[in-house]
Amino acid sequence: MEGLKIAIASDWFYPKVGGIESHIDELARNLLHMGHEPCVITHDYRYMRPYVDSFPYPVVRFSGSVYFRKHHVSMGVGQVWRINEFYKREGFDITHVHSIYSPLAIATSAVSRGIRHIPVVATNHSFYGASRYFDLIFGPFLRKNLDKIDTFVAVSSPVARDTRELLGRNLKDRHVLVLPNGIDVEKWRPPEPEERERARRHLGLNDEIVILYLGRMTERKQAHKIPFMLKKALEISGIPKRKVKLVMVGSGPKKALLEKNLRATGIGDITDLYGFMERGRLLPLYWASDIVLMPGILEAFPVVGLEAMATGRMVIGRNESGLSDMVVNGVTGLLATSEQDMARSIAWALTNPELVRVMGDEGRKVVEEKFSWDVILSRLMEIYRFTMEMRDDVDRRYAFYKLVRGLR
Repeated sequence: MEGLKIAIASDWFYPKVGGIESHIDELARNLLHMGHEPCVITHDYRYMRPYVDSFPYPVVRFSGSVYFRKHHVSMGVGQVWRINEFYKREGFDITHVHSIYSPLAIATSAVSRGIRHIPVVATNHSFYGASRYFDLIFGPFLRKNLDKIDTFVAVSSPVARDTRELLGRNLKDRHVLVLPNGIDVEKWRPPEPEERERARRHLGLNDEIVILYLGRMTERKQAHKIPFMLKKALEISGIPKRKVKLVMVGSGPKKALLEKNLRATGIGDITDLYGFMERGRLLPLYWASDIVLMPGILEAFPVVGLEAMATGRMVIGRNESGLSDMVVNGVTGLLATSEQDMARSIAWALTNPELVRVMGDEGRKVVEEKFSWDVILSRLMEIYRFTMEMRDDVDRRYAFYKLVRGLR
């Protein structure tokens, strides 16, 4: 496909740090490398100033009159007006919005498809997760305002099912396709023996089996329950506690409860607990570890699991999450169906170190075959092409606006 001019829109981008933000950055960089012209559209993050946008692709920020600091979203009539004027000048070929729950993404899709007649692809990165009361009030509004999206993309099969259930009849004849996040397989790679030794030495490790957890300390992530899982796993396996090291990295509202549970179970004696770390510092932690735990249930597409597999680490997590799209149970890791099953899986891993290494090697192969950026971008280009070739369908509700504003 010839070089495209691609608008990438979302409320969530740097300087905020998170999974969607890093994905958008890596996507834009890879599109640029392929010869396309990506442009990120986001809001001004006024409460995080000062910051500097130093990216190899353009980042254009549109402030909104209403700013929800807690949720990092911004909106306003003036914001939509300025986005439309920007689109009029730029001549984009396609718009790719990220998160169907981002007000700026939804507004940009309305401008792109409804006013500028530019096709829109939307990637859904998360579960709806709304209460019945919330859905009764806001669900119809959300579903109606997703009308301007031509093609939906979900980062995992569970998220695709959730998206179809959310849209229901509003989906009409549109598609929900599964396309996972990509990963740089040259950066995220297994260590050489000396690299692993150096990483373990830096953590003060000897011959311990290292279990790693990376992520937010929230109810959804279930990190605070790991002490109970590991205590039970040690009882089942008979492995002495001193032979195991638990390394946990992250922060969040459940961290105090985690610390309490570490003390109550005695697992704190073998735990190194760290706060938030930038993604660039995580590679040596994977290299030093043997097993990566992911006990969260509502994981749309856990990037930690992808990084762990790319670095040759075995993953143990929950089958109910998007992890089931990347981990082949019993081949590249273990997928549990309950907390008790998690404990049994950990116990098995503790007593089968050679098979743990084999699973890590197999996980690396799967990542190279299915999740490298080369593979993901090839599939994304097919989605772009498919969306751009779809039947044109101008929304007549915007005809009067076009006439008044002279947008033709």
